Amino acid sequence: MKPQKHIKLLFVSLFMASALFSCKKQNKEETTVYFSIYNPISGKGMSGVSVKIIEQKDVTPPLKLQSKYESKVIWEGKTDANGKASHTFKGYKSDKYTYWQSVDEDAIQVGGNKILTRAEYGPLQNEKINTIEYTYTVPASYLLHIKNVFCLNQNDIFRYRVYWIYRTGLSNWSNWSQHQFGCYEAVNLTKGYNDYLIYEYEVERNGVLNTYLDTFYINPDYVDTLKIYY
Repeated sequence: MKPQKHIKLLFVSLFMASALFSCKKQNKEETTVYFSIYNPISGKGMSGVSVKIIEQKDVTPPLKLQSKYESKVIWEGKTDANGKASHTFKGYKSDKYTYWQSVDEDAIQVGGNKILTRAEYGPLQNEKINTIEYTYTVPASYLLHIKNVFCLNQNDIFRYRVYWIYRTGLSNWSNWSQHQFGCYEAVNLTKGYNDYLIYEYEVERNGVLNTYLDTFYINPDYVDTLKIYY
């Protein structure tokens, strides 16, 4: 009977040891995730965007070359009127666990909105503050009215180029427009995005060349007229 008793005690000890080593231990410090989604041009935040925190567990069997993971959403929320949301939690210490953020980019781009910057995608830093930031802008149109109001003769020369401060167009200056001569006038409807535009233009009269810079705000709430009178 004694050997059986020792065997039972051995099995109990092994079971307890196995349970002890396999127990998941949480980190001592909390992990905080701040989400921020806003239009840097107007300063407005976007509300109602779904954001998530995902727990990913490595469940790769021993001696298997191909990794296998299981994922589950441990928190889901929506941004408030200021485009912000946050959550604090304690993750597990084991290297088998990693934590990720998710933002509904389709909701940001609804209505033709354009994402300007995205948060770098990667695992969250445990026991630290993580900031997940997205910036976007909205469609906007404007009338561009160009007119030579001090026309001398057909030898007057005009040309311009454009720079989008928040990069809603090209990342650098546009190419120069074609040269326009004489008493030039044009009105064009331009579709773009809420942004600040810098127009650089050159005017040559009687062989004298002058260069000008004008900055315009492209308002998304109505169609404004940008006037370049030279």
